[in-house]
Amino acid sequence: MAGKHTLEGKNGVIALKMLKDVTDLLDENGIEYWLEGGTLLGVIRENRLLPWDNDMDISVKEEHYDKLIEIVKSLNYRVRFKEFEKDDAPFKKGIKRLVKVRNSKFLFFRGEVALDIFIKFKKDNEYFWQVGKKKKSVESFYYDETIKHKFDGKDYLIPKLYEEYLTCRYGDWKTPVKEWNTFKDDKALKGDI
Repeated sequence: MAGKHTLEGKNGVIALKMLKDVTDLLDENGIEYWLEGGTLLGVIRENRLLPWDNDMDISVKEEHYDKLIEIVKSLNYRVRFKEFEKDDAPFKKGIKRLVKVRNSKFLFFRGEVALDIFIKFKKDNEYFWQVGKKKKSVESFYYDETIKHKFDGKDYLIPKLYEEYLTCRYGDWKTPVKEWNTFKDDKALKGDI
């Protein structure tokens, strides 16, 4: 968790709409995604977005890269991209690694609600992604199959092996930890970039 705005109250309402809007666009364009990180954890464990979290996370495999980059521009949200700053296999400098979707506050200012779309890159039997200056990975079988999970009136895609995946990332994921740090506590951490 990073940032000062949380997903509760007015922000929680905006977050649910944003999550639906973004995943609807991906569904309409045949882009397989899955709920990720704290978003997946909250939906599975508590049937809600974690109110102490400050953003939402979904993931997309690199095979959908070109289509994803093109279609997100049509969202009625503020969309920005983050790129890899250097080559670090399987990452290539200049390739987009993250789509940051935010609500807008007035015309030019970013709002308080954010959704990150992580692009996962496969190398051998692992999928890799970058968060900040950290490289993360999990074994590829966690992302081999997704299933639908109903949340807030919509069927969202989640990893089929979601319990095993959450254990892989969080350890004891059934016990709430409000001060969890993605840069130190994630069991998917592989090192600095």
